[in-house]
Amino acid sequence: MTYPFLGLGFNTWVEKFGTVIPGIAYDITYGITNTGGTFNLRSLGTVDYEVEWGDGNVETSTINRLPHTYAAGDYELTVNSDGVYRPYFSNEAADATQITSVAIGSGADLGTNLTNAWNGASNMTTFTCSFDVTSSVTNFFFTWSRCSSLTSFPSLDTSSVTNFYLAWFLCTSLTSFPSLDTSSGTNIAYAWYGCTNLTDFPANMFDTTGTLSVSAFTSTWTDCALTTQSIENILVSLDTNGATGITLGIEGGDNAPRYTGSSGTNLNWSAAAETAYNNLDAKGWTINYKDYDN
Repeated sequence: MTYPFLGLGFNTWVEKFGTVIPGIAYDITYGITNTGGTFNLRSLGTVDYEVEWGDGNVETSTINRLPHTYAAGDYELTVNSDGVYRPYFSNEAADATQITSVAIGSGADLGTNLTNAWNGASNMTTFTCSFDVTSSVTNFFFTWSRCSSLTSFPSLDTSSVTNFYLAWFLCTSLTSFPSLDTSSGTNIAYAWYGCTNLTDFPANMFDTTGTLSVSAFTSTWTDCALTTQSIENILVSLDTNGATGITLGIEGGDNAPRYTGSSGTNLNWSAAAETAYNNLDAKGWTINYKDYDN
């Protein structure tokens, strides 16, 4: 994509005139920290886009791994496309770790599959995205995995997503999470596995889902730090869901424990959580939880 009638890239236009280009969609902005060397802008599938690198250089491309050489410093690059542009860093450490922020505008078309989009972006501290941009996405497999510096996550339209498997795996700086629409979700296993500082999780998030696989919640919150209220929110919602015979993982880490000593009396979980646990047990769920003594 070029703007021949302007002769300027997006950032240059904004810096020169102090305003955005009327009628032009501003798709993706990356914050980049480079120590002096190559950054590869990575995507997947058929692409045709313009990138302004943030150092005065602008180019168009149809390739999925577009290299650019930077002098050491911090940069803001923009990607604009008339069609689908699907990011795909896939834990390629040399490039993914240079990303410090991602902002996705309302004009972006990310397609339907965001597998591995920002996997391995361990220095990304902020991710912002217009709500409706993700309305057609069906696959979040490994999308934000290993984004260990990400401290918060936005509310997105996830109504079409079926696969949340490993989506936020090892996002160790997240402390809370927004309520997302999982009404199409069938696989949510390992989604927040290893989010060691995740304490707060919303209520009612799984009241309605797609048809869950038997392993749909395997190790979903293993090694997190869920409070007793968050444990209650999860269990009550899954009980409301009505699914049967599913495996659930809320064990390990600093997750609120459940006492299962000789007295049989729960000393930590809430009464509502305990009731939901018993209901799920009766529905054939296998629930792996943190015991009071481990």
